[in-house]
Amino acid sequence: MAQTTSEVWDSRWSSTRRTVRPDVIDNFFEEYGTLDLHRKSGLQVTDDGGKEIQVILESSGATAESFSGLDELSKSKADPFESAFYKRRYYAAPVVISDTDNWENSGAAQIFNLLEALGNNAMQSLMKAINEDLHTAQTGKNIIGYPDIMATSTGATVGGISSSSSTFWESQRDTSSTTFLTQSVTNIFDGIEKWSDIRDACRVQGASKMALVTTPSIVRAYRTALASQGYGEVKLGNVQGIGGAINPSFYGSKVVEDNDCTALSTYVVDLNAVKLNVLKSANFKKTAFTSLQSNGQLGQIAYVVAGVQLTTNNRRRSGRATALTGA
Repeated sequence: MAQTTSEVWDSRWSSTRRTVRPDVIDNFFEEYGTLDLHRKSGLQVTDDGGKEIQVILESSGATAESFSGLDELSKSKADPFESAFYKRRYYAAPVVISDTDNWENSGAAQIFNLLEALGNNAMQSLMKAINEDLHTAQTGKNIIGYPDIMATSTGATVGGISSSSSTFWESQRDTSSTTFLTQSVTNIFDGIEKWSDIRDACRVQGASKMALVTTPSIVRAYRTALASQGYGEVKLGNVQGIGGAINPSFYGSKVVEDNDCTALSTYVVDLNAVKLNVLKSANFKKTAFTSLQSNGQLGQIAYVVAGVQLTTNNRRRSGRATALTGA
C-alpha cells in the first residue's frame, strides 16, 4: 500500500508544487539471468505456428564391421530415428486501466505515463513468472524447466521419451556433497573440481558450447576462489587488482547468476541443445485493448502474452551438479 500525506489543504500548501521525479523506479523485480541468457545468446527459436514442437532425434547407429574377400556382411536394417514432442505453453499478464484513470492521466496534469508504466509492469511480471518456471519442474500448464531436462535422478521422461528405456536420453549429474571453498587438494578448490567434473561429463557427450547457470551464493564462492591462492592464471600485463567481469567465464563457459536457481545447484547447459521456443504471434507482445463496458465497467484491458516452451534435442549433453554449498 502506498504511503499517504497528511497535509492540510490551504492556500499556503497549495501555493507551492512538489518537485516530482517523472521516472518510475522498479523496487520489486530482479535480474532474470536465465531468461536473458536464452533471449540474448541465440538460444531462442521463433516458430510461425503449430500446436506442438517435434524434434527428430538420432538415437542409434548402423552396424559397421571389418571384412575381407567374400565375407558375408550384416543385413540388419538401421532404425536410428525417433522424436520428442513438446506442447506449447502460454503465459499472460493483464494491463487494466479504468477510463477515469486514463482521462485524468493526461495533459499538464500527467506526472508519468500511467498506461505505459502499467504495460512495462506487465512485461516484467511475465518475465518473472517464466524465469521462475525455468527453474521449476513442470506442473500443470507451465513450461518444462531445467530440473526436468537436467534431473537429479535417472529415469526422467522429457518430450515423451523415458530415459529409463531410452538410455541415450539420460542427462549428466554429480550429486556428491561439496563445499565450494574447501580444499581437499592443496590450493585446489573443491567447487572448481566439481564444476570441472560435471562440465567434462557433458563435454565427453559432445557438448562444445556451454553455460553454467547457478545461484548467487555459488557465484560469490567462485569469485572468491578466483581471488585466492587457488587461482592458477595470472596476467601481469594488465594488473588492476580485483577487476574485470563480475562473473568471469569458466574455461570459456559463461557463468550466469540467477536468484531463482534451485539452491545448491549448478546447471551445465549445452547451448546447442537447450532452446527456448517462442511462438511468433505471441512473442512477448501486447494484445489490443478491449473495452470492459460489457461488464458494466468503464475501462480497458489488454494482455502481455508469450507462447513459449523449453526444449532439448540432446539431454545427455547437459547436466547438473547438486549439493554444492557456496559462500
